[in-house]
Amino acid sequence: MDRLTRLMGKTSLSYLLVGFILGAFLMISEGMGANWGYAWRNAHAHLLFVGWFVQFALGIAYWLLPRRKTPERPLGYKELPAFIAWGMINTGILMRVVIEPLYLLGTFKGTWVAVALGISGLLQVGAALTWVSQLWGRFFLRYTASTRPAPKTPES
Repeated sequence: MDRLTRLMGKTSLSYLLVGFILGAFLMISEGMGANWGYAWRNAHAHLLFVGWFVQFALGIAYWLLPRRKTPERPLGYKELPAFIAWGMINTGILMRVVIEPLYLLGTFKGTWVAVALGISGLLQVGAALTWVSQLWGRFFLRYTASTRPAPKTPES
């Protein structure tokens, strides 16, 4: 398993754990009559869907989808853009998970909040575009005469 897949897997499992813990706090607080839970619902959903599910699925896709390895790309993909995309998605997630609830609670105010949330979204879209551009071709790999393994013959 390559470094990117391990990193995305570990990161996604961390989001799963944090999402479950936050979900437990939300349920407990609602049961106790607290009124702050509404501000964290979107963050909770974003942690679990984008942080855990999407990142886990894409990490496994990098590992399992067929790839054409070359001397220039020994892993079958460009590693640096993939790591940059990992940084972009996680920066975007963390920005949203911190800023949005505190804005809804009235702690953060001003137009900078909208700008920061916009940047958060753009970071996540940039990561998605990077991953799609790197994984898209794997669905269309075709063997050519020069890349197809030679068939086994009874003499060999």
